[in-house]
Amino acid sequence: MFSIILIRLLLLLILLVMGIQDMKFRAISWYLFPVLAIVLLLLNPSLSLQNCLLNIGFVAFVLVLLTAWFSLKQGSMVNLTRRHLGMGDILFLLCLALFFSPVDFFLFYLFSLLLICMGTGAYLLLRRPANFTIPLAGLQGFVLILLLLASWIWKTAPGNGDFLTDLLSNAYERG
Repeated sequence: MFSIILIRLLLLLILLVMGIQDMKFRAISWYLFPVLAIVLLLLNPSLSLQNCLLNIGFVAFVLVLLTAWFSLKQGSMVNLTRRHLGMGDILFLLCLALFFSPVDFFLFYLFSLLLICMGTGAYLLLRRPANFTIPLAGLQGFVLILLLLASWIWKTAPGNGDFLTDLLSNAYERG
């Protein structure tokens, strides 16, 4: 029990540091990604290799679609990591692929992007900064912190395919 608490605290610390670094510098220290991957695997040892590969395949599929979209839009082949998506954003998603079941991974990806788009839209309406970039991995890390805290409070667990739906139903029942 004590080791689980330490691993959870370490995960929250890693996500917090990643988020702060991404917000402040638009970059995340490379050594945080393997540590994050190990900690996520320790918290969900029941996740199967098949599920991890499905999640990684989903990330690859999204990257191919984004590359195709931006390449068609520009009229020539585009390297996503040069202008549109940071390497840290991709590495963060690959780390998360080792934690969630495929259904939960898709739902987390979808809802975190929706939340970030809404928040970014509101920010841009209020501030209108020049040369704005979105610290995607950092913001997704903050969303994950909130999700993890809620899951630990309501005692739901990742990896079963119903993690997010269980969490939402528990929140609805208690709210």
